[in-house]
Amino acid sequence: MARKRRPPSAKPVTSPDRQVTVPWYRRVWFLITLVGAGLYGLLANGPTLLSNAERLPSEFERVSGKFLSWYYEDQAWEGLWSANPEAYVDLVEMKLSDVDIKLHLLSEHGRIGGEISMKSICRVVPMFDYLLFEGKISGDIATITAFDFIGGERKNFFRFSAKRDGIVITVSPEEGTQEWLPTIPVRIGLHPSRQDEKPYDHLTGTCRVEKEDLMKKIRPSGLGR
Repeated sequence: MARKRRPPSAKPVTSPDRQVTVPWYRRVWFLITLVGAGLYGLLANGPTLLSNAERLPSEFERVSGKFLSWYYEDQAWEGLWSANPEAYVDLVEMKLSDVDIKLHLLSEHGRIGGEISMKSICRVVPMFDYLLFEGKISGDIATITAFDFIGGERKNFFRFSAKRDGIVITVSPEEGTQEWLPTIPVRIGLHPSRQDEKPYDHLTGTCRVEKEDLMKKIRPSGLGR
């Protein structure tokens, strides 16, 4: 009786310890295909990629600038501050001090600058209606140095701190403020912003009387006004 032959298996028979290796040319071909696809994508989208790469620094600066402005609350600091802000219904509740200090604040990414005006400036440097200042914000407190340029050189006059609580700032004396600021903290409020109002209109002319008196003293005798 003839034995039936078994059909050949579809899978090759290998010994357990024999390893099947991929031919070298197949591996090289895969690498070539991968590199080729990358080059094609670069060539096809090259102008767009380069354009985007050129915009990355400016876009990063713009986005980071917005974040820093939000983090340091730049807009909440900016504006004109004094003891007599107008258009507030609850002005009495703000408990502002009876002082003549006026601050014009500008803020950018935690750095603060602007001008300070008050009568004590007129008594010391009557030719200036206000002094410049600069400082740094940390949380809700800014440490500020008042300065100006005399004879082409910068002169620091005094340092003070400003603590912001909503629309009220508490000004406290720090270094060299004995003849400039009150010895105790004082409260001033933010003026509501109006497009037709210019902060320098409130600062200019503060030392007008003192300036005229000084000019009378230094004007040579015999000359007309």
